[in-house]
Amino acid sequence: MADRVDPVLTSAGYLLLKAGTQFHGIIDDALRTVDLTARQFLVLTFAGGTEPLSQSELSQRLGLDPTIVLGVIDGLEDRDAIRRTRDPADRRRSLIEITAAGRRLYTRASSAVAAAEREFLAPLGGADRKALRANLLAIMEHRLPWLGSSDG
Repeated sequence: MADRVDPVLTSAGYLLLKAGTQFHGIIDDALRTVDLTARQFLVLTFAGGTEPLSQSELSQRLGLDPTIVLGVIDGLEDRDAIRRTRDPADRRRSLIEITAAGRRLYTRASSAVAAAEREFLAPLGGADRKALRANLLAIMEHRLPWLGSSDG
């Protein structure tokens, strides 16, 4: 009798978990080429967004303890990639802003991550990659409300 694969091992949830785990390692490798960690890359991503975020808001979006995020921010600030500014509406809050050096670093990092993603998703055609993205957005938009709707 041929071995039969347990349906759990071919379920969407298990395959998403395994794909995420493998892709995390691939992203780490890609970011290492520009001397960044995944957390640093995400902080740069949020810092370069259209709305300035406080350290607390950044911690919430990343789903990380504020003390961990503070260490990431400190490291990026030491590299002149981001800066803290006082929120004019509330002087007790610091807003995180990307610097010109941070934008250059972000551009290099996002190119490396995009190349890694293209390679990882190479078995899928363009339409399938677009459908995968749309389906993942549909799944995650209510879990990550800051994502909003996106047509990219």
